[in-house]
Amino acid sequence: MPLRPFRRDQGWLLPPSLDEMLPQDHPARFVDAVLESLSAEKWDELGMDMEGDPAGAPAYHPRALLGIWIYGFMTGTRSTRKLEDACRDQLPYAWLGAMARPDHNTLWRFWRAHRDDMRHLLSMTVHAAARMELVDLAFQAVDGTRVGASASRDRTLDEAGLRRLLARVEVELDALEAQNSTENEP
Repeated sequence: MPLRPFRRDQGWLLPPSLDEMLPQDHPARFVDAVLESLSAEKWDELGMDMEGDPAGAPAYHPRALLGIWIYGFMTGTRSTRKLEDACRDQLPYAWLGAMARPDHNTLWRFWRAHRDDMRHLLSMTVHAAARMELVDLAFQAVDGTRVGASASRDRTLDEAGLRRLLARVEVELDALEAQNSTENEP
């Protein structure tokens, strides 16, 4: 069977754009759409200057830094050094940052300056993703603990069993609320 040519130095007649390299349904595009939807007033509310300062070296665009941070939270990358590496090595980060390669100090200073505003924006992003059914907000925790399973046929629940369990929980909650309201009456 013949091998495909392996030449890293091969030039391209028409190089692809960065936008063409990221699939249209990639989660990084959702982050970009959220940032694109922010009005100028919202950027002002977030305390982010979209004009920049004419003095000194050009700063990184706030949209690039914010996109990198939000996508980092989505993928579980929260270390500034790991984000710095990701901007250099991973296509979604490079796409969100428009090929900007901020160092870890820049990312940290941006985080420190906009921490509270980013928390609010991240919350908005998660709610928007939930409304679009991109996430289900189920709690998942993994710590490596091995737990013995009891997944026998008698112990597992199908949809009907889950509905019965949910109805039973609702009845118990109603009873607790009724008990609580009678105890608090004068």
